[in-house]
Amino acid sequence: MPSSKDPSTMQTRARAGVVIVALAALAPAVGSPVAVHASGVAPAVAAGASAHATWARPFAPGPAPAPGPALAPAEGRPQGWAARTTSVTSAPGAVAAPALATGASRIRVVTTRVVSGQPVISTATVPAAQAVGAVDRAQDTPGAVAVTVDTRVRATAYNDPLRPQQWSLSALGGETFHARVSTTGVTVAVVDTGVDGSHPDLRGVLVPGAQFLEPSAGGTRGAGAVDLDGHGTHVAGIIAAVAHNRLGIAGLAPGTRIMPIRVLDANGEGWSSDIARGIIHAANRGAKVINLSLGGTRDAAVDKAVQYANAKGAVVVAAAGNERAQGNPVTYPAAYANVIGVAATTSARRAAPYSNTGSYVDIAAPGDRIVSTYPRAMVRSGYVRMSGTSMAAPAVSAAVAGLKAARPTLTTSQVQALLSRTAADLGTRGRDNTYGAGLLDPNKALCTVKACPAALTWSGVRSWAPVVGTMATGTVTARTVNGSVLANAPVRTCWAMSHLRGRLQCSDRRTDAAGRVPTSFTVRSTTSVTVRFLGTSAATSSSTTVTYRPRAAR
Repeated sequence: MPSSKDPSTMQTRARAGVVIVALAALAPAVGSPVAVHASGVAPAVAAGASAHATWARPFAPGPAPAPGPALAPAEGRPQGWAARTTSVTSAPGAVAAPALATGASRIRVVTTRVVSGQPVISTATVPAAQAVGAVDRAQDTPGAVAVTVDTRVRATAYNDPLRPQQWSLSALGGETFHARVSTTGVTVAVVDTGVDGSHPDLRGVLVPGAQFLEPSAGGTRGAGAVDLDGHGTHVAGIIAAVAHNRLGIAGLAPGTRIMPIRVLDANGEGWSSDIARGIIHAANRGAKVINLSLGGTRDAAVDKAVQYANAKGAVVVAAAGNERAQGNPVTYPAAYANVIGVAATTSARRAAPYSNTGSYVDIAAPGDRIVSTYPRAMVRSGYVRMSGTSMAAPAVSAAVAGLKAARPTLTTSQVQALLSRTAADLGTRGRDNTYGAGLLDPNKALCTVKACPAALTWSGVRSWAPVVGTMATGTVTARTVNGSVLANAPVRTCWAMSHLRGRLQCSDRRTDAAGRVPTSFTVRSTTSVTVRFLGTSAATSSSTTVTYRPRAAR
């Protein structure tokens, strides 16, 4: 970085200290990545040096293992899947209880039978009032090995082949975040080296952007969908790579629109004046979030551009810098008061050794060895690992996109407060100069502006196998995911006892001041207890079911 602080000569480094590790190309028509071996990974480069890709070589495939002998079930014994479960012999009311407790008007009863040596699934949809009878009839079906009530499910993990390598997405609860909020109406401007518009994992993600470069660096025309460096493409993928498409990775906020603003050249460098123009352009074109994974010294033009973007309703997020070992300078634009400055953490929830520290650090996010998209013209597979606060900033930008989707009127100061209040404290207790408020928690932050399912926990249970004739007890406590108790909230408790075949007993109550609902009953037979939080403005409905299996007195 030039020593001069004169804005007319100051250039901005996009990625000093970034480490890049290329991933081996994915085998075509195969739904999983080939094994790779990274060799010669370069250490973080010093400020002012360039970062070079280190290629990974796939392991040579070994010979296929010889097939072993077929395993047959023990003579005279049904295979495990063909054995009857207790759902066939339990009280019909106990089987139907979880679905009835939801308050649904119609229930789907599922019967699994063994036909010609294989399981056959059939369903019957009946009014809730007829559910117990439908379960009773299903249990009498010849060959029935299981009878249940149907439930809605969703994917718990994306099928993108490189998803298992995205430790950062797991740490941030990516699938949960995506399931709770749609960011399709939010545009994030990536003011960077451009974004490769031809990358298949970014198909349909980009909206028209712009290019602001000196003629000698590529001219001033273009829509930003060209990236001769790779940095901007990597940033864009962290935010919005298409999820669940059996390709590459998934972004933290898939569905978000990316506006590529190319202000840095093929060396990852550019003029602060071009960055200011890019910020203004993004704000004028409706970007709700502006990601600046770049840094330099203080500059009045960039400062004014950021203020303008704030006034237009955009939240600006910037990398804190990667020069801790080179003097730990204050990095702008992250250091501006109206910008969210982001530090980087490792998979061990520790500060990355290169991540700058200072009073301007607002929050930390995963930034070390992050897998994301990369121009295929530069790396055949189209994916590399990179490290730096440049990789942490887009994680925060994705979280902010979710907050803005849930509540579009949020201002920068309000977003900063929400992120700080819900961050996981790391390092020195309370705010510090290394982690800011702590590690980003997108789901907790989202649940402060959008009702999320209540968290229900049991306590005070002496035994799940009480003695027949004794009193069984248990207390359910309802809280928000942020830990706030849900006091005086409506709850329905239902008991299904096997000795009262076909009968379901329910009671509507409210939680006490501590969010608790005590339950108790005299044990006569196997009993399923379902407690359903019916929902309030603070949390949506949620339920929990436990089963007491009594034992005879000795």
